[in-house]
Amino acid sequence: MSPRRAPAFRIDVWPQPRLQLFIAALSCLAAVAACAALIAHFNRAWPSLALTPLAGWWAWRCASFAPRRLQWDGESWRYADSLLAPVLTRVRVQVVMDLGDWMLLRLQPAEAGLWRTSIYLPLARVALGAHWTALRATLYSAKVSEPPGP
Repeated sequence: MSPRRAPAFRIDVWPQPRLQLFIAALSCLAAVAACAALIAHFNRAWPSLALTPLAGWWAWRCASFAPRRLQWDGESWRYADSLLAPVLTRVRVQVVMDLGDWMLLRLQPAEAGLWRTSIYLPLARVALGAHWTALRATLYSAKVSEPPGP
């Protein structure tokens, strides 16, 4: 008798403007705090406050991303940088934060490489709808099969 596996599914992850706005607002607050500390030490540093909108714009740009795809095929996780990508990369998925209705996942390429870095994927129940329950169940209970070694 073979062990049961979580059923296959696919989710498309779209940008989240509210999350982008939150990150931009936090960056603006951090820039204001840094400027206030600078002004406390150097009285003539008050023009540095003009850089606050630049910090917010930069954070907004950094927090944005193109729509992406995450797929569980019944044995392993696969990821694509765009919805049109024909090839999905095999990844290891780790839950970094789970706040109930919001989750941050870390995706690491399964194949080791010199320049391969982790990808962080923010997910929200509101954005995923009916797939949210299946995603959470699969993340916490699915057994990932490892590729055969050499």
